[in-house]
Amino acid sequence: MNPHGASWAPACPVCGRPAVDVGTGSCPSCGLPAVAHAALVVARIGTTLDDLVRDRDQLLATLRAAAPGAGTVRAPVPPAPAPPVQASPVPAPPPAALPPWVPPQPVRMPPSSGSAPAPGAGIPPPARRRPPHLSPQQVLLGLGALLVVAAAITFVAVAWTRFGVVFQAGLMIVVTALACGVSAWSARRGLRATEEALAAAGAALLAVDLGGARALGLFRLEDVPLRTWWAVSCAVVLVVALVLARLTRTTATWPLAALLAAQPLPFLLLTGELLTGPPGVAVALAMAAADVVASRRLRPGLAPVAIVLAGVLGAAGVLGGLATAAGADAVDSWTATAVLGLAGAGALLLDRWVRAGRPPRFPERIPAAVGGIIGVALTASLQTAGDVGSWVAVGLGPVVLVVAVLLAARTAPAAGLAAAGAALTLVHAAVLADGERYGELAVVALVATVPAVLAAIRLPVVRSPATAVAVLAPAAAALLTHAAGVLSAPVAGLLLALLAAAGFAVATLRTGRPEEWGAAASAAAAALTAGATSGSVEAWGQVGLQLGVAGVAAGAYAVVTSRRWVGVAAVADLVAATWIAVGGAGIETPEAYTLPAALGLLLVALPQLRAGASSWAAEGAAAGVALVPSALVVVAEPTALRLVLVITTAALLTVAGTLLHRQAPFVIGAVVLLVVAAGRLGPYAPLLPRWVTLGTAGLLLLVVGATYERRRQQAREAVAWVAQMR
Repeated sequence: MNPHGASWAPACPVCGRPAVDVGTGSCPSCGLPAVAHAALVVARIGTTLDDLVRDRDQLLATLRAAAPGAGTVRAPVPPAPAPPVQASPVPAPPPAALPPWVPPQPVRMPPSSGSAPAPGAGIPPPARRRPPHLSPQQVLLGLGALLVVAAAITFVAVAWTRFGVVFQAGLMIVVTALACGVSAWSARRGLRATEEALAAAGAALLAVDLGGARALGLFRLEDVPLRTWWAVSCAVVLVVALVLARLTRTTATWPLAALLAAQPLPFLLLTGELLTGPPGVAVALAMAAADVVASRRLRPGLAPVAIVLAGVLGAAGVLGGLATAAGADAVDSWTATAVLGLAGAGALLLDRWVRAGRPPRFPERIPAAVGGIIGVALTASLQTAGDVGSWVAVGLGPVVLVVAVLLAARTAPAAGLAAAGAALTLVHAAVLADGERYGELAVVALVATVPAVLAAIRLPVVRSPATAVAVLAPAAAALLTHAAGVLSAPVAGLLLALLAAAGFAVATLRTGRPEEWGAAASAAAAALTAGATSGSVEAWGQVGLQLGVAGVAAGAYAVVTSRRWVGVAAVADLVAATWIAVGGAGIETPEAYTLPAALGLLLVALPQLRAGASSWAAEGAAAGVALVPSALVVVAEPTALRLVLVITTAALLTVAGTLLHRQAPFVIGAVVLLVVAAGRLGPYAPLLPRWVTLGTAGLLLLVVGATYERRRQQAREAVAWVAQMR
């Protein structure tokens, strides 16, 4: 290490001062503890690195000589030698500029068996990070510190009264000071584990000293109130921990002890009423902010502790503030709301300070949380003002939401205002619903339509849910107005049906956009609610009318958007509306129910008819529903008019099927004619004389037997002719 032959002397790794005359002490220049040992360790590491570099160069040279393509591989530029360690703090002149180091090209070895190497075979696997574990030294130190603290507690509990007051106090102070002093000495020596263990023992002994002094009546401390003594104890621990943390900056226990001792101190200074009122809320939120600030000043290992404490105190402060704001005392309620508002402003400023100019990943998170908390607290405080506060809350929530929509370009303010407005509206609505004040709740729902419509127009991000709310909010207002007794059920149902038609109209206009489905789903819900509302008072005619209005609107939407399943649902709605209206009118004629259903099936089958599909897939169902039930009624309860209409319709279907080569109309018409004929002539068969019956049967058998072959061929042709129909 010293090629010039001079005696080598270790130098301080920090400032470069020779460490020969220092011994085991600290560096007189920079204060580095155990400077001689540190210099020796650094020198050994440097020697090891030099040896490793030399071995690497020799290995590379050997590998290049053994490689078949060694002549084509370019030799790397040798790295610059490391400068020798200077024994003097005087800086050496900068070395001359060296050419940049170029890594050697990898030598590709030919495959041994003709197969390509596996990908990544030459890349060493990444080093696995070893999980942290406790060393034997740390276990021993922890157990030792725990036993020392246990011995101190036992001494205070058992042997405290056997000695005098001076000896008692002196012994505990000496033991505590000894633990703290040895911890500081260990810090100077660089013994980190010993340093932390003794510091933890010293902090615990200090707490034991303070608690035992009052519990056992030392210096008549039992006369001091318990709350006051705990406050004094926390203050003493805080001061001692801060002083020791200042003296030994490498110890993590003292900042942690100071942080923990500072948490209950301000709460101990408050009385019971102040602790549960707005002052307690303010103290909790202030301590949370102080913990956040402390987390920026503490070392990285202790910062998470401060963040957790800040979260706990912040949550406790917010919950306490909301509980106080919801109380019956108006002064405390408004004071708590004001405290939460100031704390929210401080949280926004603190968030900006913590980020230190860095753009946030979610800029709306903190403002939205602050806005929601303030909105809930303000709603609770407005309830203390009676009816005036209730009506203020009715108008204030939508106004704040409108302002949030207008400020949508500024993400953070818009998020805060939106959360506050939503909290004002929803919490106030919950309060009104709990009090069954449906009239005011209807006004809330109706006024909430304004920001929903504005958001659907201006904000593409929330356009789909805003469109749904814009349809559902007035629908809810109509229902609540009916619940309040202002509107009758048929009138409320009619309003809901009109809202459903408007929703389908919006869905038609916004076809192919995300808000289409929100409008259509809301319209369908409004239509069903309309029918249920009018049906609750058995106004079946109104139910049919309202479902018909919604069904026509849905059918128009289905036609424009070419959505077949929506068309099927619309036709089903219209058929149901017709049935409900007919049933409500007391009509029992079967055709009043079958003909609307047949017409609906025919409308649904129009695409198949236009596409030339099979008759059974197109008009077959409609023809069967229209004719078969009437034919059965004619057979069971014949009337002249129904008989004429059924036979005429069946004959027309048979002729139309024959001319158009449509199988379903032909078969249905022919079968209906046969059924009706058999049903009408069947009752007269027993009235004929027996010889007529026997003679007719005999003649029929003779004719069939004589023309058997010809009739068989004709039957086959008839079946084939019917089968070839579509």
